[in-house]
Amino acid sequence: MSLGKKYRAKKEALDDYTFHHSLWKRFEGKELNENQCNFLSQCMTENLEHARHVENERLTFNSIFLALVAGAFAFGTALPPLISFGMYFFLTIAGFLSIVLTTRWNNAFDRHIFYAQKCYKLLHINLFGNIEESSDDWETPESIDYLNEIPMYCFKIRSPIAHTRLGELLYKPHTRQLYIAFYWIVQILLIACTILELVRLLGGLT
Repeated sequence: MSLGKKYRAKKEALDDYTFHHSLWKRFEGKELNENQCNFLSQCMTENLEHARHVENERLTFNSIFLALVAGAFAFGTALPPLISFGMYFFLTIAGFLSIVLTTRWNNAFDRHIFYAQKCYKLLHINLFGNIEESSDDWETPESIDYLNEIPMYCFKIRSPIAHTRLGELLYKPHTRQLYIAFYWIVQILLIACTILELVRLLGGLT
């Protein structure tokens, strides 16, 4: 089993366990009163707000880090080899920490969205009723699990529509995958600069 399949299987097992030991499961298929609807609505709103906060934290932190990297690339060669090497070395370490932090932020974002979706599903069915699953393949990337129609809130964004074959290839990876790939490119550049500055430093000592 590939790493991607193992990750998805583990995530689905965690999600199933969470659902089966929750209020969502207890109230599935039951009529909700006004207080219960208000409670679920507040929980959904809070989870979406926290997801937005996590997203803003991630973007702010990464913007600051990339600005520091851009400054290092711009002025690194003009600095003495020892200072330049130290700067690239510590930025490389910071880059690895940034990748770990980004992964944790991604996980926090996913969990808040998962909880918000479950609250939305209960509210959606209670307020508008449930429909039988269509025999046609109606689901889209914007569907949420176990809701047999498109939600009114867009929890998931479909991929852009490609106009060319090249576009289909470029749009196929998820935004998160492209983001991490971009981060690794920056990290590889930092590692390369660190090694080059170390060679320059050692060369100056001989």
